[in-house]
Amino acid sequence: MTRIHINASTPYDVVIEKGALQRITDYIKPLKPNCRVIIVSDSNVAPHYLDSVKANMEHAGYAVCDYVFPAGESSKNAHQLIDLVEYMAVQALTRKDLLIALGGGVVGDMAGFAAATYLRGIDYVQVPTSLLAAVDSSVGGKTAVNLEAGKNLWGAFKQPILVLCDPATLNTLPEMEWINGCGEIIKYGFLDVPGLLTQLENRPLIKHRSSVSGVIARCVQAKADIVEQDERESGVRALLNLGHTFGHGIEKASHFEVHHGYAVAIGMVLMAQGAVKHGELDAQALEKLKALIKAHDLPTTTTISKEEILAAAKHDKKSEGATIKIVVPTSYGHSELKVVTHEELATYLD
Repeated sequence: MTRIHINASTPYDVVIEKGALQRITDYIKPLKPNCRVIIVSDSNVAPHYLDSVKANMEHAGYAVCDYVFPAGESSKNAHQLIDLVEYMAVQALTRKDLLIALGGGVVGDMAGFAAATYLRGIDYVQVPTSLLAAVDSSVGGKTAVNLEAGKNLWGAFKQPILVLCDPATLNTLPEMEWINGCGEIIKYGFLDVPGLLTQLENRPLIKHRSSVSGVIARCVQAKADIVEQDERESGVRALLNLGHTFGHGIEKASHFEVHHGYAVAIGMVLMAQGAVKHGELDAQALEKLKALIKAHDLPTTTTISKEEILAAAKHDKKSEGATIKIVVPTSYGHSELKVVTHEELATYLD
C-alpha cells in the first residue's frame, strides 16, 4: 500500500492499494461514521463494481442510494449535472452525508461538482477506476462540466476527503483507456519528473502494466507537490496543463471522439514543435517526446485544423482577454509557464 498525503485546504490522503475496493469501509469509517451515501457511477463502471461497493457500505451500516448515468464525455454537461443534483435532493441527502464518485474522470468531475454545490458543499470520496483518473483527475480538487463553448468551463474547487485507488480495477479497462491514461502520465515526466521519462522509455507502461502502481504513485506525488504550492491554479499549478491548451481544442472540435489523453499527447507535440520553432526547445528533445508517445500507442498528429484549435483556445480557462497562459516544454523533462497573445499563440501552430 502507498499513502500520499495532500496538504490542501481540506487535507486528505490518496491511498493506492490493490484490493482496497473490497475494504472501502475500512478507509471511510474513520472519516465518516454511519450516514446516508450516494454512489455516483456510469454505465461502463457500474456493472463491474457498483453492487459490491454498495453491499459493503450497507453491511457496515450505511444507508445507500446510487445514481448511474450514460458513460462518455458527452454526459459531462449541465443538464446531466442538474439531474444528478435533483436526484440528491429527492433522496433528502444532508450536509452530513457522503457522495462516492466511482468511476473515471467524467464521473469524478460530475460527482465532485455536485458535491461542491449541493447544499453549498457535502463531503465526497474519489474512487478512480480508470488510469487517467488515478494519475490525474481524481487528485487536486478540480471539478467541472463542459459547456457548449468549451471544456470544463463551469466548475468549482472541491477537495475530496479521501482518494481510494485500487489498481485491480484497471484490469477491466479496455485497451483504449490504458492508452488514454498514458497521455497524462507522459505529461508528468515533463514537469520535473525526469526519472519517470526514463522509466517509461525503458519499460513503456502499455507493455509493462505490472509497474502501474508505482507509476500512479509517482504521478500523484508530483501533482501533490504542485497542488500544495498552488491549490487554486493562480500560478505554478497551471504547469499541469501541459498539452491541454491545444488538446482541449482538439477534443472539442472532434466532438470528443478524440479522447482526453490522446488529445493531450497531440497537444504536447504541437506545443513542443512550436517551442522548437521559437528556439525554446532542442529538436532532439522533440524527437524523443514523439518516440515516447508513439511507444505508448498514442498519436502525434491531428486532422483538426489550426483555426479550430485556436478558436477553442479563446474560450480556454487560462485565457485572459488578449493573452493566454501556456505551458512550453523547454527541455526534455522540464516545462515553463509563458504568457502570450492569441496572435503569438497562433505562431506555435504555424
